[in-house]
Amino acid sequence: MRKDRNRWESRYGREIPDFDDPDPLLCEQMKLLTSGIALDLASGFGANSLFVAESDYTVHALDISFNALSALNKEARQRGLDVSCVVADLDEYPLPKAYYDLVLVFYFYTKPLMNPIQDCLKRGGLLFYATYNFHHTSVKPEFNPAYLLPRGGLSPFFPKLEIILDEPEAGPNRNVSRFIGRKA
Repeated sequence: MRKDRNRWESRYGREIPDFDDPDPLLCEQMKLLTSGIALDLASGFGANSLFVAESDYTVHALDISFNALSALNKEARQRGLDVSCVVADLDEYPLPKAYYDLVLVFYFYTKPLMNPIQDCLKRGGLLFYATYNFHHTSVKPEFNPAYLLPRGGLSPFFPKLEIILDEPEAGPNRNVSRFIGRKA
């Protein structure tokens, strides 16, 4: 955990936050957003958190980096948005069951978290998920393959969700998997 935290603190300590660039998947599918309680896992600087907070969600942003969440908290307060930030190691942080109306996961993958992600959604809750897949090593050979989604995409991990969008190999390099699902 300490090694991960140090790596992300270093990265977010030297990057300039880009709060106004939410993931294209959210922008493309914003018609699905309503309101409620949202969870943004591995939120980083929180552009996605801010975007859904502006769509009437109360947002819980979780990340391992204090630097990232500190910047997000400051920006959310300046905008008057309801975003709560929690510094957490997602490998150890317990997610509540049937609590969230919306869960966002962008560019973070760890297999043990997949069941808790779908279980933390309320009935009718939405999951927006996009992450790098096994093709990503053709773009970034140094990328740790342990953090890449294997063949098959995201849908097999979420059998309890009705599929709204399933793109196992998206993007110009086919190195991103995208998924939107709703808990029945």
